[in-house]
Amino acid sequence: MRGTKTRRTLQGLAFGPAAFTLIFCATAAAASAETATRPEDVFRKVSSAESVVVRALGRRDSDTLAKTAGELGQLIEAALKRREGGQETTACDMAAHSLAFAAVSAAEGLANKGEAQRILFQDAVSAATDFRQDMRTCEKLIRRNTGSHTSVEKALRAL
Repeated sequence: MRGTKTRRTLQGLAFGPAAFTLIFCATAAAASAETATRPEDVFRKVSSAESVVVRALGRRDSDTLAKTAGELGQLIEAALKRREGGQETTACDMAAHSLAFAAVSAAEGLANKGEAQRILFQDAVSAATDFRQDMRTCEKLIRRNTGSHTSVEKALRAL
């Protein structure tokens, strides 16, 4: 009898730190997405994601592209929640959406061959063009100097 109680207690203790870590990570991710409600915050996160996407395209790293698109998905979900709450979405939110679409299309394009790959890369280039336009509008919104934001398009065309 005594042995089973000890084993159950040890199993419960092993689960405790794992559960705490999962809860902490989920809370941190949700808080990160919710704090990015200001266009300046969204711009900063999208700009950093842009550089990650360009490096991943150069390395043909579809895993990093998919991971970055998932992180941008949190920003997109936050924008959708704001929209459902009656607030407007900004060009910065749209830039996050365009970059995520370009990253997902490129990741899928790297995984495919032939005609499917060509079509996916065309979609990615089209999304990168939309991203460039959205970022220019976002920069005007937050009153920053406009950059070119053509690096994603150039990296896609190099593939």
